[in-house]
Amino acid sequence: MPIPVVTAQEMSNIDNRAIQEYGIPSTCLMETAGAKSAQNIWETYGGKDFRVLIVCGKGNNGGDGFVIARHLSNAGADVDVAILFPQNEAKGDPAVFLKSLKKMEIAITEVGEENTSRLEALVKNSDLIVDAILGTGFQPPTRGLPEKVVRILSAHETPIVAIDIPSGLDATTGGAQPPYIDAKITLALGGLKRGHLLMPAAEHVGEVISLDIGIPHECLKEENILLHVTEPSDVAANLPERHPDAHKGDAGHLLLIAGAPGMSGAALMTAMSALRAGAGRVTLAVPENISSLVEGKYPEIMTLSLPATESGSIDASAFDFLVERSEDMSALVVGPGLLTHPRTIELVHLLTQHIGAPVVLDADALNALAQDLTILDGRLAQLILTPHPGEMARLLGISTREIQEDRITHASSFASQHHLDIALKGWGTIVATSDGEIWYNPTGNSNMATAGSGDVLAGVIGALLAQGLSRKWSLICGVYLHGLSGELASLEVGGLGITATDILQTLPRARRKVLMEVGDSETA
Repeated sequence: MPIPVVTAQEMSNIDNRAIQEYGIPSTCLMETAGAKSAQNIWETYGGKDFRVLIVCGKGNNGGDGFVIARHLSNAGADVDVAILFPQNEAKGDPAVFLKSLKKMEIAITEVGEENTSRLEALVKNSDLIVDAILGTGFQPPTRGLPEKVVRILSAHETPIVAIDIPSGLDATTGGAQPPYIDAKITLALGGLKRGHLLMPAAEHVGEVISLDIGIPHECLKEENILLHVTEPSDVAANLPERHPDAHKGDAGHLLLIAGAPGMSGAALMTAMSALRAGAGRVTLAVPENISSLVEGKYPEIMTLSLPATESGSIDASAFDFLVERSEDMSALVVGPGLLTHPRTIELVHLLTQHIGAPVVLDADALNALAQDLTILDGRLAQLILTPHPGEMARLLGISTREIQEDRITHASSFASQHHLDIALKGWGTIVATSDGEIWYNPTGNSNMATAGSGDVLAGVIGALLAQGLSRKWSLICGVYLHGLSGELASLEVGGLGITATDILQTLPRARRKVLMEVGDSETA
């Protein structure tokens, strides 16, 4: 079951729907959120002489903090509450729960601009800090009293548990402008927020624990949430099956158009990864001047020799031949190691416009596409694009920094506008489909930042397309398996220093691991 991931506005809509349409009192939601948070905190950190400081802002995040304070006090903790506003200014649900703290005689300290030294003393005497200051509605940067408070809390080594999102981070975009809280644990109330997963915020949330606070599941379904986290069960349910009487023709035939002088390795790794991902047959089409290098390198790969430009890349005169050969193909991958000679760019444009089969454009094919996006209009090709942030920036004509600041919006808007599917590679690869779906991939690690890793991914996606998967599921499953293969390769090699070849070698094990995790041992 895909895990939904919400924006701050979507979470607000869901809360309001639960309150207004389903009749759940807002105080009930706040009580449940605080009680479950307190239970988690006590189970993780609680014990004899446990001293906890709960720092509360004026909004609902602070109200959750007041409920936490009551439950931790009842559990036996020595609780201090610091509030960043005068007590008489408390309103709404937070005022209800603050009143109970005063009745219980729990220590409450008002912290203002002129007396932050009081907070310093409380921090020094605490075993744990609970950050209930700003909440998910906040947008960076932090200013005023909250800025001073966040700097004070961040200057100490006392562990911090954040309620919903560490203060100073953007729960929707994943933005992080100093100062912000570095949390050991973040308790996500009612579900995951985008900022829990997206960089740079994801570096500062610590362990994220999602807490069910009693919101009816229908409230989430009615919000039509677009972003989901891929689960092993999603992948296992959609991987192509291999029947006992299957032959190679049943597993598809992939045509790979790739390679140039000095770049034959990219073509070969893409081809081998496609075979490792289950393609029945792979034909590698390369320029004639490197055909002798790739011919017979791996006997499992069939090869085609194509006319070359004066610089050695594939010439546009190969187009008619490739169109004829593509009629027998299940899918195509175009781009790894292709280079960007004008005649090669012309070939990419022609293939995009006139090939009817599913086509993965990667690497230099994306750079060729970026030179004239009008070829996307009226094309025949069913396109998948697999850009890294730099290639995505060239497609959109903006900076890589701008891409990284809002990966989801840029990927999803381009996919919708041009009626194609995209995997925007990097930390938490984003898959965006032509119909508006967005998927966050949780597998992989930074050890995979190595030459050829993207070529392997292109081969995996192409192989899944060739085996009959839709563009959407070829991307989702391919990206997940690729990341998991990187994790397995890292374990084998010992971390940093894995190669793209290591990643492609572990692809069969990654597939088996996914199927075993969901209990499909027969298929595995």
